[in-house]
Amino acid sequence: MNAIANASQQLYLKLMYVCICNAIKEDELREIARHGVTDSEAAYAILGKTPQCRTCLDHADDVICEERARCAGRCPARSLSLPGVAATA
Repeated sequence: MNAIANASQQLYLKLMYVCICNAIKEDELREIARHGVTDSEAAYAILGKTPQCRTCLDHADDVICEERARCAGRCPARSLSLPGVAATA
């Protein structure tokens, strides 16, 4: 992928909303997935949000699953150290 296409993709991920109700962006879900979270409801909890209309949960799960697959074998096991929230592995 050339540098312009890569920069464009990175900008898209920063701007793309997965959940309008909670203003959760795709890059936020991908970062959480790299820390070992495997489902959308756990990701929302880590972000301090709760699903409202629930329309986005399937897409959020897809984003998380895609990032976990992309990261498999490359991303070190890390934990999220947020107060009151246990990270999942």
